[in-house]
Amino acid sequence: HRARAVYHAKKTAVVVIQNYYRSYVRVKMERNRFFAGQNSALNTQAAFRTVEERQKLKNVSEKKMAVIVIQSAFRCYKAKTQYQAVRSAALKIQTWYRTIRLARSREAEYCSQRKAAVMIRKRITRELQTQKHAALRIQAFLHMALYQRRFVQQKRAVITLQQYFRTWQTRKQFLLYRKAAVVIQNHFRAFLCARYQRQAYLQIRSSVTIIQA
Repeated sequence: HRARAVYHAKKTAVVVIQNYYRSYVRVKMERNRFFAGQNSALNTQAAFRTVEERQKLKNVSEKKMAVIVIQSAFRCYKAKTQYQAVRSAALKIQTWYRTIRLARSREAEYCSQRKAAVMIRKRITRELQTQKHAALRIQAFLHMALYQRRFVQQKRAVITLQQYFRTWQTRKQFLLYRKAAVVIQNHFRAFLCARYQRQAYLQIRSSVTIIQA
């Protein structure tokens, strides 16, 4: 979509430049035709006036002829001055028009380049943001994996400590039970031994009593 927008922008700029160029060529051709027609008209008018003046000169006196020559020279000078003024004005207008046209074309080119630069900057910014988000996700995943690994190691260590503690506690309890059982067995054996000794003593005593009697 972005590439398509850039393409349309460039295409629009090219079409505008082509239109400006075609308009310039058309205006130049029209101007050349106008000046050619103007020159031909001026030449025709000059020739017609010359012929007309020549025919008029045939019917006038020498003084009138001198006056007419002076007037013709003055009119020629006046027409030449007016033509030079018109030509100078036309050249100024053409220069002004070309300057404005060049400035507009430069402005349009600058605007198109600025739009392209803004679009490129936005695209680079979006790509940088995408890369930043990806880097943050990767960092978050790595931190999570590291914390999970530490948690698993700590859990294993705790389970191992619990197993050692339970083994030690069970062994301690077993030793206590064993010691108590040994004490009980010793007391019971002593009781049995004392009972047997009492019975033996009583038998001997009864035998001695019987013998004495």
